[in-house]
Amino acid sequence: MSQDLAETVIRWEEPPPIAPRLPRAQTDGAARARRIAAELRSRPGEWAVIAEGARSHVLPSRIRQGSLAVWRPAGAYQAAVRTVDGVIVVYARYIGAAQ
Repeated sequence: MSQDLAETVIRWEEPPPIAPRLPRAQTDGAARARRIAAELRSRPGEWAVIAEGARSHVLPSRIRQGSLAVWRPAGAYQAAVRTVDGVIVVYARYIGAAQ
């Protein structure tokens, strides 16, 4: 038996339905960032899960560096990334601007 076949899995099941695509206005990254930043500011010091998924690993550095205006000044938000049950999870909290 070849090496490739030894790792193959065959499971008989129907694929799940394709998720509907949201209109562009609902998927705008800046609008999502504004909403998330406002939610974090409403509960300063509390950690919240703000993103999950494969491309989430770059988000914490963007938040810490203040890459978007909503995350400024740099350092006003803390962010961390962890892998939980095989899923990349981003946590963030608002700590306020340094005095």
